[in-house]
Formats: sequence, C-alpha cells, structure tokens
Amino acid sequence: MRARATPGSCRRRGTVAVMSVCAFLAACGGSPGEREFTPSGAVGGRTPAGTEAARPPGPETVSAGPGLKVQTEWPSGLDASNASIVKAFADYYAARWRAVGSLGKDKSYLDSVEDAAARDAYSWVRGFTAGKWSARGVAKLYSLRVASVEGHGAQIDACVDESGVRVTNRSGAPVSAQPAWTKPPRSTYFQVAAVRQGDDGTWRITLFRHASYPDERAKECVR
Repeated sequence: MRARATPGSCRRRGTVAVMSVCAFLAACGGSPGEREFTPSGAVGGRTPAGTEAARPPGPETVSAGPGLKVQTEWPSGLDASNASIVKAFADYYAARWRAVGSLGKDKSYLDSVEDAAARDAYSWVRGFTAGKWSARGVAKLYSLRVASVEGHGAQIDACVDESGVRVTNRSGAPVSAQPAWTKPPRSTYFQVAAVRQGDDGTWRITLFRHASYPDERAKECVR
C-alpha cells in the first residue's frame, strides 16, 4: 500500500504495509480483526457513538469547481455511527478536489485531516498549485465501507476512479501530457484511510494508503 502521489508524477515509491493502518487502530484501543474487501460496500466493525444521519444510498454528484465534479456513491446499510465515519472521508475527498478547482483558494480540506494525512493532503494539492494546474471532469468515489472500528479509531476502505479527470492549465485547457494516474488501469485504485475521533466528536483522517494496479484490491475496484 502506498501514499497517493502528487498530480504530475509520479507516485511516492515507498511501499508501506496495511499494518500501518492496523497499528494506528491498535493504538486507539484494540486490534482490528481481518476484514475481507467487498467492493459492494458492505459495512463491518463495531459502532461507536455518533449522530450523523445516513445519506440515502446511491450516487450523489457535487461541484468542485468550473467543469469539475465529484460523484460519491453512498452505501446502503449505514447506521448513524458508521455514517459519520464514511462521511469524514467522503467530505475530504470532495474538499480536496475543491481545492484543485479553486486553484488552491479553498483550503477546507485541511479541516478533515491531521498528522501524516495532513502533510500528504497538503503535498497533493500543492502539486497542482505549484505546477499552475487545475482539473476538469468527474472523480468517482464508491464501494465505501467501514472496515473496522476500535475505540476512537476506524479504518475506511473505498474505491476511486479518476479516469474521468483531466489535468488542465489554469484556463481549463487540458495539458498535452496527462499524468499516468488519469489513464486506465492506474486511474482506478483501492484507498484506505485511518480516521480518529477527536474530543469534539469529529472524525478526522490521520493516515492514507492506497493500492494501485496490478494489486488485486485495485483490480476488484474496476467496473
């Protein structure tokens, strides 16, 4: 599992096992059991306190900027506790694309992350702004599931399809050399996020990992 890269490149090449997420969960109160990845979006794990109302299952598309949209496919079967956890990641994913669509002006994505995830998220957005890039198209998030919950920590698994995204210049014209992550099979990947519930009750992401093609988990995300 790897940290997702900045837009022009290039992914970070260091390989980190899923146990990085498991170690985080253990530190927050226990050791998560093995969970099988199910692209259908099944929900697992114990449910902590939470009050977030579950979204109606199915796709929801929101604008992230001029010509840029994020489509989230909300899973069925979420109770209020797991809905809060899933929403934490889905909100971040939409917010990071808003940062890109606003040319870095929208920084709300930083409210959803902390620790290593905050550094990775900032670097990812910075990859666009430093290169004077933006994006157009549709980024898709689906097969969201709460893989495990231990105390104040949880793991979220999801599938991401960014084949519908094109990197552009600030005027919205696609750049001639599109990065590899916009093209199949690299454009579809399996995402893992570790989240932690703060004293204010808010779930924030602390760690990102992903698996790209030809990893079997990424292959299972392909539709």
